[in-house]
Amino acid sequence: MRGHDLVTFWQECTEVIETAIPHYDRPCWYTLDPASLLITSHFHEGLSVFPPEALKHEYYGGDVNQISDVARSKPGISTLHEATGGDPSSSPAWHMNMAMGGDQEMIAAMRTGTGEVWGAIGLYRAPNEPVFDGNEKAFLKAIAPDLAAGARTALLVGEASDPQWPDSPGLVVLSADGNVESATPGIERWLSDLPDGDWDAGKLPSAVHAVA
Repeated sequence: MRGHDLVTFWQECTEVIETAIPHYDRPCWYTLDPASLLITSHFHEGLSVFPPEALKHEYYGGDVNQISDVARSKPGISTLHEATGGDPSSSPAWHMNMAMGGDQEMIAAMRTGTGEVWGAIGLYRAPNEPVFDGNEKAFLKAIAPDLAAGARTALLVGEASDPQWPDSPGLVVLSADGNVESATPGIERWLSDLPDGDWDAGKLPSAVHAVA
C-alpha cells in the first residue's frame, strides 16, 4: 500500500490478480462496513453504476453465496458452484451472471488478521471455462488480509486527501528531521485540539512528533 486512493488500489490489485487467477471481464470490488457488513461501495472497471437489481438481490434475494454470508463464514471464500452443490442454475445470481456473460462466481471476503472485514472481491468465469480450483481459492484467501489492510488504508487516505466533512481524518507527512513535508486540507482543525502546537508558526504538537 503506497498511500493510494481506493480506486487506484483496486486497479493495481486487479493487475496482480489477473496474472494469478484468470477470469472473465474484471473483478467486482466492494468495501463493507465491518460492523454491519453492508456494502458501502462497489468498483468494477468500465461499470459506472452498480446495477440496482444486483443490490436488491444481495439484501432481499434469499440466495446462496451472498457477500455478507461469505463474509460471516469461517472460510471467508466460496464459489457459486460449491454453494449450490454443483447446480448453479438453481441460484438467481447465476441467471444474473449469465445475462452479463458470466457463469462461475467466486466471492472472497477481505478479512484482517483480527477478523474485521473491510471488503470483498467477486471473480467470474464465462461458460465452458475451467472451474475455480483449490489453488486459486488458497491464493485469494492468502492475500485477503493484505487486501483488507489496503482497503482500510485507502479509505482513510481518500477521506484525508479529499475530505467530505469538517471532522474528516487529517494526515501530516514528516521528513526524517521532523519537518512537515505535506498535509491534507483541514489539518489545522485537528492540531488545534492538541496542546503545545502552533500550526500558524509551523510548530507541531509534541504528540505528533511522538507518533512519528
